Amino acid sequence: MEIRHAHSADAPAVTGLLAQLGYPDNEVEDVRRRLERWERHPEGAAFVAVAGEGVVGVIAVVAIPLLEREGSVGRIVALVVDETQRGTGVGRELVATAEAEALRWGCSGMEVSSSRRRTGAHAFYRARGYEDRCERSAKFFRELTA
Repeated sequence: MEIRHAHSADAPAVTGLLAQLGYPDNEVEDVRRRLERWERHPEGAAFVAVAGEGVVGVIAVVAIPLLEREGSVGRIVALVVDETQRGTGVGRELVATAEAEALRWGCSGMEVSSSRRRTGAHAFYRARGYEDRCERSAKFFRELTA
């Protein structure tokens, strides 16, 4: 298995992976455009895991600069491994790559959010040393319209 930066040519495979993650309404051209944006991001990166003939996983990570203290925190924006490859170490390698990139950017920690229904993902993150901190803080979201 090889982990490398994602390229716009990976859009068809990433579109399929996003559908497995629960986002089936993505069009390949939209994903291609987003991957091109990630390729240009100065403190953000998308990586793919390639095994055999194809892409079997994807992760996107970004550095968020802090205001309350020095430094930045890395955030896993998305992570999905092909359902046929789960449990084989692909996710572990993708997270390790994202963490290494965040360290390179000077991040002092990593965060990730995961839907409460994704209990398997929660166990995966706990096994990597991530803590569920929802009892200490809440996550709020609001759609913005122009």
